[in-house]
This record gives sequence, structure tokens and C-alpha cells, in this order.
Amino acid sequence: MMRAEASAEGGARVSQGRSLVRGIGQVLASQIALALVGFLTLPILGRRLGPEAYGDFSLFVTLLGVVTYQDVARQLLILEHSRRSATPADGEALTRASTTLIVVLAALVGAFALEPVSAAALVAIALLHGLSSRSYAALAARGRVGAATAIRNFAWSGAFAASCALAFVSSGPLVYALPFVVALGAVLLLYRSCDEAPATGPSLALASDPAWQRWSGWAHLKRSPNWPQYRAAALDLLGFTVASSVVAATDRLLLEKTVGGEELGLYCGAYDLATRVHVVSAALSATLFPLLATQLHEQGFERTARRFTDLASWLIACYFLGLLALLAADRALLDIFLGPAFAASRPLFALLLIGVFVHAFGFLVTPWQRARGDFASQCRAYVRAALVMVTVGIFLVPMYGALGALIAYLCSRVAEVQLVWCELRTWPSALVPRRRIAVALAMAFTLAALATWRFLEFA
Repeated sequence: MMRAEASAEGGARVSQGRSLVRGIGQVLASQIALALVGFLTLPILGRRLGPEAYGDFSLFVTLLGVVTYQDVARQLLILEHSRRSATPADGEALTRASTTLIVVLAALVGAFALEPVSAAALVAIALLHGLSSRSYAALAARGRVGAATAIRNFAWSGAFAASCALAFVSSGPLVYALPFVVALGAVLLLYRSCDEAPATGPSLALASDPAWQRWSGWAHLKRSPNWPQYRAAALDLLGFTVASSVVAATDRLLLEKTVGGEELGLYCGAYDLATRVHVVSAALSATLFPLLATQLHEQGFERTARRFTDLASWLIACYFLGLLALLAADRALLDIFLGPAFAASRPLFALLLIGVFVHAFGFLVTPWQRARGDFASQCRAYVRAALVMVTVGIFLVPMYGALGALIAYLCSRVAEVQLVWCELRTWPSALVPRRRIAVALAMAFTLAALATWRFLEFA
């Protein structure tokens, strides 16, 4: 009997392991495909659109990510599906409430920062994204997060490719707005075709409730017995997502409003090229999270911490060598991927690599903290970083343009410094890798010195 139970347990572990590996493979494959499409389309978009129109395109894509990132329903529904604690009506109400939030946000941001066509497209994308959240959560809770992520990434890849093709016809905002609307519509249809969850259930809303409360889901949520836990979790998630979105968009928004034109395009070109490595970084982060969570549960903190330190050390070394290669080939990269019109982006590109290196620590520390159940640290770190970035940007961007935006971006990387510092303070002294920390600091200072020299040489 004991052997049979042991055999069954071993078989379950093998099955879970295969499912995990399959999901990780799907995430990595789709992320790499998205990165490749981004790299291949960047030189065409840069040349066909030109610096000014490319700046508008980059701002639109940035705001698209910022708005959809505020969709807290996805994280909440994944958790509730896993616990089986949310009723179908709760799921429907959460989806509607979160969709309403991001649609209103898209309308406000679009009216403030985009042309009318791009603003309307942003609202449509927010609506489609929000409506697909429940199906995404159901797929993720059933162990199909890899497939759900792959659908989204391949749709985005198609949108970038379509924008690239349409750029040969026109450089207007419809060229880059329409493909993303179509892509998000396709994602919604594919998610719905895979989702087996019930669409809705008995609502707690009353006929006497205002119409906006009924269609937004608020009338049901405020009477749900689970509302207190939904509210607490949503506030935590919103704190982090809003702060990180401010960090992601402040530099370009300030540039667009104070300087705009060609200087915005030059900065966006350098920024987009330098941060393309984050696509792979995000895949690593998504891969590490389930692996670390499993190892912490099965092997304990000390053993997992040592393995994580070994892995992080190798990854940071790879980042350092890769960024050195990018710095050495900066002229060729800018010419190949962006074209001669972006030659003035070269000094900006050099300094941006410093921020990219520091940001890499966040992609490693964040999945480690979340595997331990710590979400508050990221919220605190990014709220402080957002305040620093906005303060610096308000003063420096109007005075120095793209250089001021770059300084604001570098200052925002205080978020990753906080994450690493706060995490190491919680570790037992015997586990703190002091020598490896010293080596990482030496890498950072070396890259900073070389990038500064390159900036001064060509500025």
C-alpha cells in the first residue's frame, strides 16, 4: 500500500513537472517571438515613420501597456479561481468593475496625450482587454497560463508586424492603432473559445440601484460577502501597478508635453532599442516565479536561497556582458535598427544601458519575493521611485529635454536598489552573498563609467 501511494505521489509530481515545463516553454517561446518581431520591425518603423511619427507610435504603445496594466481583475480572479471561493456572479462583477476602471482611464489618458484616432483606439483596446480577463484567469487557474500568455504575445507580435506593413502605405496614427485593436479582439475571441467557466450567475444587484452601478458590477460587489478581501487585494495591486506605470511613462509624457517633436522621437528610439532586452527579462521573471515557489515549498528557504543566489549571479554576469556588447556596437545598432535619422540618439542610448542593468535586478528579485508571498515590498519601492522620477522630471525635462528625461529614468531605478537592499536585510547573515554583491557593484560601476565616457565622447 505504501509503495502504491509513493508511486502515485511520484507520478503526480512528474505530471506537475511536465505541465510546468510545458507552460514555461510556451511563455519563453512566445516572449522570444515577440522580442524578435520587435527587433525586426523596429528598423522599418523607424525609417518609414521618421523620428516624430515614431515618437507618437512609441507613446501609444507605452500608454497601451500602462492602461491595460491597471486591470486588477486578472490577478484577483486567478487567486479566486484557484481557491474556488468566487461565485460566477462575483467573477462577472469583478470583470465589469475592472473593465470600467481601465476604459475610463484610457479615455482620460488618451484625451490628454494622444491624437483623437489613437485615443479612440486606446479606449477600444482597454474594453477588449478587460472583457478577456475572466477567461484568461480561468485558463491560468487550470494550469494553462502558458497557452494564455502565448495567445496574447503572438497577437501582439502580429500587431507589430501589421503596423510595420502598413507603415509602407502611410505614417498616420491609424497605421499603428488599428492593428492593436484587431489583435486584442482576436485575443478575446480565442480566450472565450477556450474558456469552460460559466459566463455569469445570480446577481445581488437590485433594480433600484443606479444603472451605472448595475452595468459596472459595483451594485453586486458591494453586497458580496467577499467584498472586504477583494477591496484589500485590489488596493494593494493598484498601488503597485499605478506606481510602476508612472515610472514606465513619466519620462516620455513629460517630453511629449514640454518638448515633443523630433527630440521625443530620438529619446523613444534610444529607449526602445536599449530596453528590448526586457522582453527576455520578463520571460525569465515569469519562468522563475513558479520554479522558486515550488522549491521554497519543497526544499525550504535556505537551500532555495542558495540556489537562487547562484542562478542570479550567472544571470547578472550575462546581462553585464550583453550590455557591454551593446555599448561597443551602439553605432551599428542604431544605424541598422533605427537608421541615420536617429544618429543623435547614440549618447542617450549609452546612458540608458546603465538603467537597463540596474532594472535587471528587479526582474530577479521580484519573482523571488512573490514566491515568498511578499507583494508589499514592490509596492513601497515603486511608489517611492515614482515620486522621485516625477519630481526630477518636472524640473529637468523642460530645461534639458531628452537628457532630462534620461536622468529622470535613471533616478527611477532607485526602485530596484530598494528591492535588493530590503530583501537582503531579511536574510540570515550566513546567507548574504557579500562577495557576489561586491562583484555586481563592480560591474555596475564599470558599465556606468564606460557609458558615461561614451556619452561625453558623442554628446
